[in-house]
Amino acid sequence: MSDTYDVVVIGAGMSGLVDAILLAETGRRVLVLEQHTIPGGYLQQFRRKKTTFDVGFHYMGSTEPGRPMRQMLEHLRVWSRIDCVPFPADAAIEVRRGDCAFAFPATWQAFVDKAHATWPGEHHALAQLVADVERVCGAYKWFALRKGREYAHPMELGLSGASLQDYLEPLTDDPWLREVLGFQSFNLGLFPHEVPWVKHTLAFRSNFDTTSRVRGGGGALTDALRARGTELGVEFRFDQLVDRLDCADRRVVEVHTAAGERFAADTFVAACHPKPILRAISDQHVRPLFKDRILEMRESRGAVQLFARLREPLRSLGATCVMLRDPAQEHGDPPLSTVLVTCPSAIEGEGSGDARIEAMTYMHIDPFVRWIDRPVLKRGAEYEAFKQRLVERMLDLIATHAPELRSCIDQVYSSTPLTDLWYTRNEQGGVFGISHDVSQQGSERPMIRLRLKNLFFTGHSITMPGICGTFINAFDSCDAIRGDGVLFDAVAV
Repeated sequence: MSDTYDVVVIGAGMSGLVDAILLAETGRRVLVLEQHTIPGGYLQQFRRKKTTFDVGFHYMGSTEPGRPMRQMLEHLRVWSRIDCVPFPADAAIEVRRGDCAFAFPATWQAFVDKAHATWPGEHHALAQLVADVERVCGAYKWFALRKGREYAHPMELGLSGASLQDYLEPLTDDPWLREVLGFQSFNLGLFPHEVPWVKHTLAFRSNFDTTSRVRGGGGALTDALRARGTELGVEFRFDQLVDRLDCADRRVVEVHTAAGERFAADTFVAACHPKPILRAISDQHVRPLFKDRILEMRESRGAVQLFARLREPLRSLGATCVMLRDPAQEHGDPPLSTVLVTCPSAIEGEGSGDARIEAMTYMHIDPFVRWIDRPVLKRGAEYEAFKQRLVERMLDLIATHAPELRSCIDQVYSSTPLTDLWYTRNEQGGVFGISHDVSQQGSERPMIRLRLKNLFFTGHSITMPGICGTFINAFDSCDAIRGDGVLFDAVAV
C-alpha cells in the first residue's frame, strides 16, 4: 500500500526545496524524497575543527530590489530569513592573469562605466556588448521580471547558436578585453569556445545588482528554504533513494525507493539529475532512442577544491572574490585552469567563525576514473598523492597573489569530483548536471516535460546553470505545473 500525496518532489537540493515551497503555497500536499541524509545538494557544508566550509556556495548576484534573486527570494518569503552581505562595491569579483587584473564592481552600471574608462578605444565594442546583453536579458521573462511584456526564450534569439568565443572574436581585437569578458565562463564550468553566448550572458549579468554572500553560507540558505517549506506543510524524508517509477497511460503512478517504500501522487517533480530518473522508467513508457540519447549526453565538469583554516586573515585578498589564472598551470598535467578563491570570514566580518579560504577549479572526472570504484576514505596512497599535487599547485597559484598564504595556513582539506560523486550523488561528480556546452542546447537537452504527462524535470541545472539559474528552473517548472497563470505576475514588478 503506497502513501498518497498531491506532489512528490525527488531531490532536496536548491531546486527541490524551491519547488516544494511553490507547490505547497497553492495548498497542495507535498512530499520531498532525498537520497542523502541531509538537504541542500550542492549547498551542503562540512565542519572540521569547529570551522564550517561551503561545498558549492560562494556568492550570488541580483540581490537588489527588482532583480531576479531578490524577487524570487521575497516571493518565497525567504529573503527576510537570510542576511545578505554585499561584496566590496568597487571590487566584488576580481580576475587576475599574471600581472594583469580587472576588478568587476558590484553593479551593472558601475561595470559599464569602468569598462569604458579602462578601454577608451573600445567604446563601440562595449556599446554593442551592453546592447546585446540587455537584449538577451530583457527577452527572458524569468530574468527580466517585468509585467505586461511579451517574452521569448533567450535560446530562441539569433545569437543562440554562438559560443562566447564566436561572439567576442569579431567584437574586439583587444586581447585583455576579450579575456576579461571571457573570464566568467568559468562560472559555468566551461571555456569561452564551449559556453553558449546566451547562457553566459544571463549568468554574467546575474553577477551584478548587487553581488552578495549569505551570512552563514549555503547552509543558511538551505535552512531558510527548508523552514519555509515546513511552515507550508511540506514533508521531508531523507535516505530515500528512488529506484523505480511505475507508469500507466502515459502517467507516473507511483515511485518506489530502495528502502521498499512506495509513494503515489498526482504530480511528480524530478528535482535531481534526469539520468537516474530515466533509468528508473521502463522502456515501454519512455522511447528507448530518446532515453539512450539523454543517457549518452556529456556531463559537466566536476570540481577540485581546497578548504584552508587560517591562523590569521589573508590581507592580500580581503573580501573580494578572486579568479586566478596562470598560463603555466593551464598546460600542466592535468591542466589547471581558473582557480576561484573566496575568504568567507573576510566577507561576513566579525563573528563569522575562524579565518578561512575556499578555492576551487573545474576538472573532468577522467583523471580520477581509476579510483572511481573505491569507497570513500579507501582510495589509497596513490589517489591521496595525486590529490595533494593538485592542491599544492592551487596553493602555489594563490600564493603568487597572496604571498603570506603559506605562513597563515593552519590546516588544509581537499576534495575532487569523486568526493562530489559520493556526497552529492552527482553523475560523474559533475557540478552542473548535463554539460551546457554549445553542442547540447535546445532540443538536444531534456526538457521540463516529457511524454509522461505528470512528470516534470527541474533539477541539476536542466535549462539554466548557477544559483540564479537553479531558482529560475524551479520557478519556470512550477509555473507549468501550477497552470494558474499567476506565478509570474506574483514575482514580477
